[in-house]
Amino acid sequence: MMLLVCFDLPRNNKECRKQANQYRKRLVELGFTMKQFSLYEREIRKSSTRKKVVDILREELPDTGSITLYLLPNEVNDRQITILGEKASKTTVRTPQFIVI
Repeated sequence: MMLLVCFDLPRNNKECRKQANQYRKRLVELGFTMKQFSLYEREIRKSSTRKKVVDILREELPDTGSITLYLLPNEVNDRQITILGEKASKTTVRTPQFIVI
């Protein structure tokens, strides 16, 4: 299954931008890949892993932010269609980096 993370973090001052960038970096550390600027995905096979990741995302979210999580079955994710512009590059990494939970 794929865990899709959509988030909205304010960027109206330097401190907010710093927190938003730290949150994005943390998502990558947790094995997520960026689909769009505020949309990240990660394959999750075990419900226990999903619970740990959701708990981490909840704890580390800046006070003024919000996230929405979608759990997508592989059938839905396998049928996605990506349309790229001529100069766009598409790289997808499905294996998470080393993670200590």
